[in-house]
Amino acid sequence: MKDEELDLNEVEEIKEPAMDEAGAVTVSDESGEPAEDEADVEAVSDESGESAGDETDAEDAAEDSDEPSETKEEARARKLKELRGDVIFFIVSFIVIYTIFRIFPPYHVSGNSMNNTLRNKAFGFGTIFFTPDYGDIIVLHGDGEKTNNDDFIKRVIGKPGDILDIIDGHVIRNGEKLTEEYAYFDPNGILNGNNQHFELLDGEYFVMGDNRLHSSDSRYFGPIKRSEMKCKMLFFLWGKKR
Repeated sequence: MKDEELDLNEVEEIKEPAMDEAGAVTVSDESGEPAEDEADVEAVSDESGESAGDETDAEDAAEDSDEPSETKEEARARKLKELRGDVIFFIVSFIVIYTIFRIFPPYHVSGNSMNNTLRNKAFGFGTIFFTPDYGDIIVLHGDGEKTNNDDFIKRVIGKPGDILDIIDGHVIRNGEKLTEEYAYFDPNGILNGNNQHFELLDGEYFVMGDNRLHSSDSRYFGPIKRSEMKCKMLFFLWGKKR
């Protein structure tokens, strides 16, 4: 009996699964060969992952190829549309700039008739929308007899209905002598006591240069009409003394 028990124990020990050095169980198939190790399993998973990635790249490439390309007709239509936009922008810009300069015309002074207020070559901008008033600096363009078809820059001294007496460049308007800080009298000029009398009719204006002894103005070519005034000067960028 003891011998039989010993044989049973030996059989049981043999049937117990073998343990490796790390304590892991090694499974054997019926032939006694061990199953594939973890490295082989990882290799299989890596191969399957690479194939999946290749499939994704192929799908993306297929989607890109499905996007429609621009035809020659479409490209030409697009270029024509861009050209029309550029032409419209140029035309609108030209109209805007032209309108601005028509409403606010630029002028420069040529000569010394407005000394000491404006120097020769003074440059500024005016406006065509104004009602002439005393002291306004205006640009006038009279007929050939008045300004020789040139543009003159003068100051408004008299308005319709005024009675003016000019004595050596000094102005007496409606019986009152004007205090004109802007008027300039050349110390080397000759005062001869010349007295001029003007009575302005409806629509007439009297203009003079600030350089009273060296100015061609209404004292010589007479009163002017509102229609002969091109603009009223608003400001000067340079050349204005005061």
